[in-house]
Parts: sequence; structure tokens; C-alpha cells
Amino acid sequence: MGFSDFIFNLDNLLWATPLIALTFGLAVVYCIAIKFGNITKAKLQWKLLTKGEGSETGLSAFQTFSTVAAYRVAIGNVGGVMVAIMYGGPGAIFWMIITALVTSAIAYAENSLGQIYKVKMDGQYRGGPYFYMEKGLPKGLGKVMAVIFALFCTIGVPFLVTGPSANNIAQAFELSLGVPKWVVGAVIAVLLFLVISGGVRRIADFSTIIVPFMTIGYLIITIIVLITHASNIPNALGQIFGSAFNTHAIFGGAMGGAFSYGVKRAVNSSGSGFGETPPAAAAAETEHPATQGLVNAFSVYIDVAVCACSGIMAVVSGCFNVLAQDGATWIYTSADSVVAGLQESNTANVIWVQQAANSAIPKVGGIFIAIAITLFAYSTCIAYYYEGESGLAYLMRNSSHKTRMAIIWGIRIVMPIFFFVWTLVTAGTAWAISEVMFALMAWFNLISLIFLLPNVKKVYDDYMNQLKAGVEKPYFDPDKVGVKNVDIWKEINADRIKAGK
Repeated sequence: MGFSDFIFNLDNLLWATPLIALTFGLAVVYCIAIKFGNITKAKLQWKLLTKGEGSETGLSAFQTFSTVAAYRVAIGNVGGVMVAIMYGGPGAIFWMIITALVTSAIAYAENSLGQIYKVKMDGQYRGGPYFYMEKGLPKGLGKVMAVIFALFCTIGVPFLVTGPSANNIAQAFELSLGVPKWVVGAVIAVLLFLVISGGVRRIADFSTIIVPFMTIGYLIITIIVLITHASNIPNALGQIFGSAFNTHAIFGGAMGGAFSYGVKRAVNSSGSGFGETPPAAAAAETEHPATQGLVNAFSVYIDVAVCACSGIMAVVSGCFNVLAQDGATWIYTSADSVVAGLQESNTANVIWVQQAANSAIPKVGGIFIAIAITLFAYSTCIAYYYEGESGLAYLMRNSSHKTRMAIIWGIRIVMPIFFFVWTLVTAGTAWAISEVMFALMAWFNLISLIFLLPNVKKVYDDYMNQLKAGVEKPYFDPDKVGVKNVDIWKEINADRIKAGK
């Protein structure tokens, strides 16, 4: 068995039904625990997002929201959606949207936990799953899980999961403009270094500019594609819903695949449950952990929008192929020759969306998608760097500041080199390695979220009860709520705790 076969088999093993069931099931439990506040509190989430200021120690709510959104809106929102359609049919789009909305409850949980258990280090707030595993889980179990998870973040995220982003950027520009992959990889690697070398504040400043711009631009190109193919919209919607519920003549037998691949790709796309976003959430300046949980759960809506745009563009333009459940027969072949030609290699990637855009705006549409993908993937890789830095900071929290910063600079230098190498690797292998890493992180993080459910609920209820009591800016008193090992909050809210208001 070759290395590629081993990785593909491991990927299928880790992402089997148990993990999908755990993710979706736990998301439903959390939805109930927080009374579906992840979905029903959109007005409050928007208010929190647009208010609140940063400090020398922490970032503003909008800065951390943009950084978290940069994690979520990635290559999985484009290429990953195409993979889901190929294996699950158009109905996978429907289940991706439903899953993303439901799993925003997990996004709330892990991001509020990032805030609850954060610490102050190197003049800034730091947090993440390793901190809430160590401080919130039973002592022996928590320590072991925290160290292993921090290693995943430090080694796996900045070096291994960037593969699909690098590979798809290179493919997009090679198709649209004929630029060699190694040239694209070299240029983006240099640009990557220029941002990550500035640390969390430069990352946050960049994200606040790029995230709104790239999301709005992607929505505009989607609208143009829909207008161009307006007559096919009813048929496209029929394919999506018919495939999702086993009623479509062609895709009627694909419901199982639509659900499983829809859930898998939605989780991969949003990252809810992976423990990716808590480090960025923990960097925010706030008086109550629930605020950042709500703000960052709201970022899932951006993820849903981009996923939906990608899927709808492909389906309404007919730029997609669907593989039967036997893995050998094609039950739908695109009329587009470029997309149809990808059947030979069982490939589904961003080229589908590029061809969909080209069908509306010849040549220019594909170039625009290449640029959009670059922005998505580039901003995500920048966020991945910060996750690696945060994991390393945890592992070396007892070392001197000088030693810690020296090794952090090592990651800043080596990560762009790995990015360049990934542009030259086959897309399938890159996706599989990335998914293996994320699956390992998901297992560890979701298990910890089972143990920490009571604390998440206590903090959420405390925040909502204060709002109902007329407190304009709720604050967190860990002793009052009954959450242990979070003494930093006694320092943050010292004056209000002392005054009892």
C-alpha cells in the first residue's frame, strides 16, 4: 500500500459515520442547551459585532469576528462544496446549509470556552481548546488531551492543512491565466510571510479589510450567474431538494450520500467542532465570555452564504458531475467539456465554479473566481498560522518570552515554505491529509465539549439572565456562576464584581 492509499483509507476511517453522528448529534444537544440562541439571537449578535472596542491586551469584537470568518470562509467553501456534490448529488448543498446552521451552536460553545479559560501571555490574551481541556476536564485526562491537541495545532495546522488552499489557488490561476503553479506558490508564500510576520494584530487588521470585500464580491458574481441562467433556476432548485429528499428522478437514490457528504463538507468548511477558532475568539476584549461566543457563532452565516453561492452557481449552470453510490458509475455528466473531462480522474474542484462563472462572463468570470479563491485561501492560511502560534504558546507557556518568540518566528518562516511545496502536490492527496488532521482535532475537541456542556450552559444562562434583568453590559463573575480555574475574570471584572453590578 502506497502513502496516498494509506492517507485515503485513514481519512475514510476517521470521517466514518461515528464522527458525523457525534458532530451533528452534539450540535443538536447544544442547540437545545442554549435554547437555539445560535440561530434566534441574530439581532443581538449583530449588535455585539458592531460594538465593543479593543485594548492593548485584546482585540475588538469585529477584529476577532473577521479573523474567525477568515478561518471559516476557505477553499472548502468552493472546492469542498464541489466534492460534496460529486459524491452526494445536488442535495448535499441543502444538507450543508442545515448542518452549518445547527453546528453554529458548537461554534458558540467552543468560542465562549476560548474566552472563559483564556490567560494573559506575552502582553495579550491567549486561549484555545488546550486551555479549556487542561482547566475544565478531569485533571489527568485534560492535561493529556491538551498537550496532544496543542501538538496538532502547532505542527498539523500551519504545515499540513494548508495543502488544499495552496493547491487550489495554483490550479485556479493555471486554468485562467496559464501561470505555472510554482510561480503562483512562490508569490503567495511571500505575501503570506509579510502578513503573519506581524503577529495577531496585523492578522486581525488584514482580516477586517479582506473578509467583507471578498464575501460581497463573491455574492455579486453569484447574482450574475443566476441572472444569466434564470430560466434554469426552477430546475436547479428541483435537483437540490429532490436529491436531498430522495424524490428526484435522477438523484433520487442519493439521499444517504447527500446527507453524509453534506454534513462532512459543512463541518470541514465551517470548522465548527475542530477547535480552530477559539484562539482568535480568546484574543477579544470583553466583559463576558458569552458575547464572543455569540459573535463568532454569527460568522457561520457568512460560511453558509459562500457555500450556498458555490453550490448554486455549479448546479444552475450545469457545471457538475455526480458519481453513483457504487463509486464507479456516473449518474450525471456536465455538458461543459472541461468539467466533464474531470471525470477521468474522479476530480471535483474549483474548476467547476470557474466554468460556471465563465458561462455567465466568458474568461473574466473564471479569472474573478481565481482571485476570490486566492483571497479565501490566503486569509484562511493566515488564520491557520495564528492557530499554530497559539498552540505553540501553550506548549511553551513555561519557557521564557525570548525562547517562545524565537520558535514562533521559526513557524513564521517555515509555514510559507510548506505552502509553496503544497502547490505542486496532487489535489486528492492534499485534501486527504488536511481532512485527516481536522478529523483528529474534531475527535479530541468534541469529546471535551461533551464534558464542558454544563459550564457552557451556565455561562450562556448567566448572560441572558443579566440582559433580562436590564443589565446593559453583562459581566462575568466566575464564583457567582460556579465555573472554576478562570481567575483571570476576577481581574478583568474586578471593579464590577466588587461593586456587585
